[in-house]
Amino acid sequence: MSSAHPIRESVAEQFAQELLAVEARANRRTALVAMRGELDLVSVSKVAEVFDELEASRDGVRHSVLDLRGLTFVDAPELRELLKRNDSARDNRHNLAVVRGADAIQRLLELTGVEEMLVLVDDPDV
Repeated sequence: MSSAHPIRESVAEQFAQELLAVEARANRRTALVAMRGELDLVSVSKVAEVFDELEASRDGVRHSVLDLRGLTFVDAPELRELLKRNDSARDNRHNLAVVRGADAIQRLLELTGVEEMLVLVDDPDV
């Protein structure tokens, strides 16, 4: 006997939506992914989903820009997702640029050494 109840989002998924907003748009050959809020263990899957959707529908997109300016918090382990996306871009011969975030976010990138592994820019239109 099957139930016709709608599937509800988990509490974690609802919480992630409150913590992080991710906007993605493509313009010609460039995709921009902008984040606002907190990037942590709960919300990092949202970023991964957006990147996976972009990769599935590339349609000539050769450049990706990840905008960190709207982030207020990044948990250090979640920097792995940024590095994973950077490696994926390189493996697929795409360019990934990361727009520098607030001072606290930039400091985390410096302290963890992640800054050395990414192409950092000041302007998302680069």
